[in-house]
Formats: sequence, C-alpha cells, structure tokens
Amino acid sequence: MDPIVLDRRFRVWRYGVSHSQLLLHAHADTTHLEHVNVLFEDVRAVKLRSSYQPLILAPAGNPVRNDILAFADIPERHRLRYLSVTLSTDPEAGFVVCARATVLAVDKTNEQHPIRSWPDGARVLHTLRGDDQS
Repeated sequence: MDPIVLDRRFRVWRYGVSHSQLLLHAHADTTHLEHVNVLFEDVRAVKLRSSYQPLILAPAGNPVRNDILAFADIPERHRLRYLSVTLSTDPEAGFVVCARATVLAVDKTNEQHPIRSWPDGARVLHTLRGDDQS
C-alpha cells in the first residue's frame, strides 16, 4: 500500500471504545468544498496527537509493524487481519491498529455532518483493510 497524503488539518473528532471506532475529521473551508472524515473501524490500539497537518496514512513497515501489533496485544495468528497504519512520516507521531480505515468526502452543505461518521451522500475516497496489507 502506498501512503495516502491528505493535505488538510485533521483533528481527533470522536473515539468510541464501545464501537471500536475512531474518527479523524477535517472541516471544509473557503479552499476546500468538502469535509473529509477518516473512519477507523475495529480499533485495537491508538497513539494520537490532537491534530495532524498533513495526515499521512502509511503502512507501518517491519520491525515497527511488529512492535505496534505487540503493543496492541494482537495474537500472532490474527495479525494479518489488522492494519497497522502510521499517521505521519514519523511513527512516533501516531498510529492506529484496526481492521479497516475509510477516507470519506462529504459535501459541506450536508446537514448530517459532522454528527455521523458516515453521513448519507458521503463519497469513499480510499478504503484500507488489514487483510490487504502484506
């Protein structure tokens, strides 16, 4: 997987332990006509800053990936199911261990946004899955 560079200011918007979801959000503004959400599902571990600009979603390479999965206490037999993604060029700046990450664009006139993680009319820009990562 090649890194995905999102040249916007993303903030941690919501983290729900009960649903194992993390939502990072970038507001629309005068130069960007859409909000952008990054929804992480089946989250097993996180290390976060309060904001990222730009947000760079990159697969953690070995040995960093192994360290992150060990930190998340993912058994060896399940490690291929999970995505270990760093949020910057510096792995120390943050990471997420999850089963899936989806980047969504939402028109700024959508009244459901940012209340819902995946509002009606959202366009999928990227989908990353743990079982797609080698």
